[in-house]
Amino acid sequence: MNSHIKFNIVKCICYDTTFEEMKKIMKENNLHSIEDLRKIKPVGLNCRLCVPYINKMIETGQTKYDVILTQ
Repeated sequence: MNSHIKFNIVKCICYDTTFEEMKKIMKENNLHSIEDLRKIKPVGLNCRLCVPYINKMIETGQTKYDVILTQ
């Protein structure tokens, strides 16, 4: 039996916006922070569970995660 749980974290659930979409918006608008992104698209404002992933996306460009990140 495999005891490892696999995750596929790809979006802000509350606002139904993928990290790939966020990355595209940021690139097209030359944005550099989550605050800048929020001026165009509301993300990470409700439950905030996606905020560490958005920050990691901004830092690395990664848009799919298989680990749990915390603040």
